[in-house]
Amino acid sequence: MVTMRFDWRDIFRSARLAFSFQRLWIQFVGMLLGYLIYAVLTYLSLILAGNNFSVFWARYGLMPCAAGTPLPWYSWIVYIAGIVVLVYAWMVTALAVARAAYMNLKGNTFYTWKEAFNFALKRKGGSVISTPVAIACIIFFTGLGGVVIGLLGRIPYVGEVGISLFAIIWFMASLFLVFVILALAVSFLLTPAILATTDDDAFEGIFQSFSVMYTQPWRLVFYEILLAIVSILGLGIFAIFAKKAWALMTTLFLWGMGDKYADLSYAASYLLQSWINPLWMWVKDIIGVGYSSCTSFFFFSQDFIDYGLSPVTAVSAWIFAIFLLFIGGFIISYPLAIFNVGQSIIFMILKKVKDDENLLERKDREEEIEEEEKQEEVPEPEPAKKKPRQTAKKAVSTRKKKEKK
Repeated sequence: MVTMRFDWRDIFRSARLAFSFQRLWIQFVGMLLGYLIYAVLTYLSLILAGNNFSVFWARYGLMPCAAGTPLPWYSWIVYIAGIVVLVYAWMVTALAVARAAYMNLKGNTFYTWKEAFNFALKRKGGSVISTPVAIACIIFFTGLGGVVIGLLGRIPYVGEVGISLFAIIWFMASLFLVFVILALAVSFLLTPAILATTDDDAFEGIFQSFSVMYTQPWRLVFYEILLAIVSILGLGIFAIFAKKAWALMTTLFLWGMGDKYADLSYAASYLLQSWINPLWMWVKDIIGVGYSSCTSFFFFSQDFIDYGLSPVTAVSAWIFAIFLLFIGGFIISYPLAIFNVGQSIIFMILKKVKDDENLLERKDREEEIEEEEKQEEVPEPEPAKKKPRQTAKKAVSTRKKKEKK
């Protein structure tokens, strides 16, 4: 078991804990599946509206978005379903990553990624999403009550007087609604970490979301900002090393293949850049003036153009670009894994501060079940077989036979 300080210094552990093939693989696989379903449903919603797929593919590539596009109601249902699946995939993946990191902190280095996904999907798949949904329902019905009160205020004479007399009550209800909205944001952040470290149900997620929001607001804000900085720095450093590794690989292959590899690499880079064109433009808008100097360290350093290639080179470029896309997704998985690992560390710190409980010393239900299964697998020792007792007549006859001899 790892010894923690239970303060802001523990958050820096998240970068090291996330830099593990197990955690990166969990993050990559979970988000890849969620993203694929989202992309398919988004393009399906656009096609159902009668739009041309090639037009939107040229515009969005692998970053589809139907927001701002006029669509019929059934297309919006398909698109919203894609968003719901993406959010659910994020919550489950965050829970699996947080669980794997938590077990590693407890000293269980043999905890596998399959066990983490099994815990997240089969045991906590409903709780991880029902926690924010329950809080969202509180917000909805409270807001609906406010709308009903507003409608009652339309009653002549009585309505104006009633609204005025109970103005303090309406204000307190609105203040409570603001608090619940903030608790909803906290639940999206901490619910996977809460379930991963306590092995409890959705009620515990709701209770801890409100408890942390009420008792430790400033620590939570400070820790989340610090974790965001660590995640961004982790992405930058990992991307720089990946870019250097790519440059080294390119240099070595150029020595061997020469212009053939140059054409293959250029064509694959062009395909990849066209597929993620929206991300390419977002990076330009965010970085702004220092775009060319900053992105050269971890992103494309130039704009690529298409030119004629042989059929074999063109097919090879497609294959190469797909693998480059997977490598890029694996790199992006690192800051996301840092963020999810950091949430579990943040909750363990806050739990220790507000309740004086070290969750690393707590034995949860999954561990108890594993111990029971191991005990059942161990066979009980068979009792020693006792020799059958001889009867008195047999003993006398046996003695007489020995005396005759």
